[in-house]
Amino acid sequence: MIDLFDVKGIVHFGIAGNINNSMSIGDVSIPNQITNAGLWDWLNPDKAEGGDDEAYLDIGNYNVPQRDGNNNMLGSLGYGHEQLYSVTGHINSPQNVFWINTTREWLHLAADLEKMELLQCVNASLCLPEKPKLVVGLKAATANIFVDNAVYRDFLYDTFEVSSSDMESSAVAMTCVSNGYPVIVIRGLSDLAGAQTGTNAIRKFGSLAAANTAKAVLEFIKKLPSNYNVNS
Repeated sequence: MIDLFDVKGIVHFGIAGNINNSMSIGDVSIPNQITNAGLWDWLNPDKAEGGDDEAYLDIGNYNVPQRDGNNNMLGSLGYGHEQLYSVTGHINSPQNVFWINTTREWLHLAADLEKMELLQCVNASLCLPEKPKLVVGLKAATANIFVDNAVYRDFLYDTFEVSSSDMESSAVAMTCVSNGYPVIVIRGLSDLAGAQTGTNAIRKFGSLAAANTAKAVLEFIKKLPSNYNVNS
């Protein structure tokens, strides 16, 4: 799209799983940093941790039942860095990054959206217990997996302090940053990952999360100057 069209920037949006217990279904998150939490290596159980990885998940900590030593032949996962090639960097010399920052100027514009009214009900008989809110400046994770596990959700929050998880945002943000285009990510929270019993809440409230996301996107676009220039 960047190659074929006269793009001024990317407003990326959709729904996401909630990782942060202080957030709720129907809330909208506009993160300032995004990581690819699906970029990990499976480490040999005999290999000591402490290399260049950003963080580790020791599978033995999740043995059932727990026992002394918590050894597990599956070893551990090491969460690695992306290689970012950028128009502002050195030619053919990537920068190792774990977090991709969204555009600061656009986040400032989005800050006023925290006061906006969001939808609370799917219909007359299906409503959320509290009014949803919009929050700017949290962190987000992307991976090629659908997170539906409460323990892994807690690991992501405790380790990386991320508040949402989706499957696309990191790739979109990295492409924009690499090519020098502004980007903002707007995600409606459709479920608390792994918290429900039975049918996932996304089936009930996915449409509400999408509608609140769309409202936030439209309000943000209104705030962009009509003569906005990518270099401004």
